[in-house]
Amino acid sequence: MTISLVERQAERRPLWTAGTLLQLPSLWLQRSSQRKVLATLDAPQMRDCGLNSLDVYREATKPFWRA
Repeated sequence: MTISLVERQAERRPLWTAGTLLQLPSLWLQRSSQRKVLATLDAPQMRDCGLNSLDVYREATKPFWRA
């Protein structure tokens, strides 16, 4: 079995880097804000976005750390 150079580099690459860890609080704040706005949509606005109330409820009630 042959392992390519790309596969070897991917194996060595850490999942979290200092840069991504520093960006997490900003990402979490953005998610939280967007979900609060999503929760305020009324039925016509949801339809305009192609969403239904169940989709909106599921997304709006997710914790900020969950994508």
